[in-house]
Amino acid sequence: MDAKISQIRKDILIASNEAGACHIGSALSCVGILVNLFYREKLKPEHFIFSKASGVATYYAILADLGHFPKEKLAHYLKNYPLPSTEVPGVVHSFGSLGHGLSVACGMAFGDRDNKYCVLLSDGECQEGSTLEAVSFAGHHKLNNLHVIVDNNKYQALGKTDDIMKMDGIFEFMKRTLPDCVIADTVKGDGVDFMQDNSWHYRNLDKEHLEKALCQI
Repeated sequence: MDAKISQIRKDILIASNEAGACHIGSALSCVGILVNLFYREKLKPEHFIFSKASGVATYYAILADLGHFPKEKLAHYLKNYPLPSTEVPGVVHSFGSLGHGLSVACGMAFGDRDNKYCVLLSDGECQEGSTLEAVSFAGHHKLNNLHVIVDNNKYQALGKTDDIMKMDGIFEFMKRTLPDCVIADTVKGDGVDFMQDNSWHYRNLDKEHLEKALCQI
C-alpha cells in the first residue's frame, strides 16, 4: 500500500498546484485512511460518505484512480468543486458546511441494514452539535453496519483542535456510544515536512513548493 499512498499524495499535490487549491494539509492527513478503505477493504464509493469536506482532494484523487473519471480532470474538479459535490462522478452526497456527514451516513445505514456504510469525519467537526446528535442516533438504533472514522490530525482551521475545544471527552463519548468507531491518529500534511502544522490550511501550492514537496514523497 505504500506505493499507492505515495502515488495518491503526488496526484493531490500536482492537481492542487494546477487548480490553485488550498486545504492540502487536510487532504494529506487522510490519504492512508482512504487507501486502506478503497484498496484493501474494497469499499464501494456508493457506501461511503466523505464528511471531512476540506480534504476533498484525497477523495477526488481516489475516485480518479478508481476510474470514475479521467485523472486529467482531477484539477478541473478540484478547482470548480473544491468541496464534495455530486457533480463529480462517484460522489454520492454534496457537503459544504461541516457537521452533517454523520447524519447523512446514519440515514443511509438505517435505511439499508443489508449493506455496510462508512463515513470519514474530521476531528474539528466532532465539536458540532449535529455530529453528537447523530452519534446518539446511531447508538440508540444500534447501527452495526455503520463504520465511523475520525481523521484526528489535531488541527482545524484556526489552530490546534485541543486549544479550541478539548477532544478527549468527545472522543470517549463517540467510542462508547457508536457501535463501530475508530479515532485515527494522523499527521496534518503527512509526507511533506513543511506542511505538518496549520500554516498550509489556506495556502495554495506554488511551483517552487510543489517541487520541494514532490521530492519528499
